[in-house]
Amino acid sequence: MNNIRDKIFKVRKPKPNFPVFKEIKERFSPRHFSSESIPEKDLQSILEAARWTPSGFNFQPWYFYWAKHGEASFNKIVACLAKYNRYAKNAAVLIVACYLKKSQGKKSYYRHDLGAAAMSLVLQAQHLGYYTRQMGEFNNRKLLVSLAIDKEHHPFVIIALGRLGDYEMIDSSLLKRELDPRPRKKDFVKKL
Repeated sequence: MNNIRDKIFKVRKPKPNFPVFKEIKERFSPRHFSSESIPEKDLQSILEAARWTPSGFNFQPWYFYWAKHGEASFNKIVACLAKYNRYAKNAAVLIVACYLKKSQGKKSYYRHDLGAAAMSLVLQAQHLGYYTRQMGEFNNRKLLVSLAIDKEHHPFVIIALGRLGDYEMIDSSLLKRELDPRPRKKDFVKKL
């Protein structure tokens, strides 16, 4: 492990107060990816984890579009990202996570269910040794038009997926963002 990577891991990797499974303990959202290709079987395994996510009324109100680094559709997704998130151009895969507006009764669960499916995908990726970063800032209209996304699919987040990049080659402004501590709040639960 190189020195810069050690520093980033020290700052970014979770430090749980209680035991959690490995994929949560190891997970963080990097901004520096390798464009090294992901084998098809790994990619399908990651997407399969999302498929088996529980959902309200079993609606499964999610849909994922993905593209590999170097493909025209990948470049179109990158062009839709906010400049702040363009570091994702180095990821091996970009995934557009969409919700479908399906609901029953008085509550709508589709955004919650998409979030759960995205987390299933993230944890499976982590299990296989890949990292992810979810990005909510992108030009939605441009994305819909340039990728011809189905009108019933509503893009909500773009997920960068891949191995960590070589931190010796990281841009200094990006390194500064990677070394920014992201402490977790401690007051988040109360016994009734």
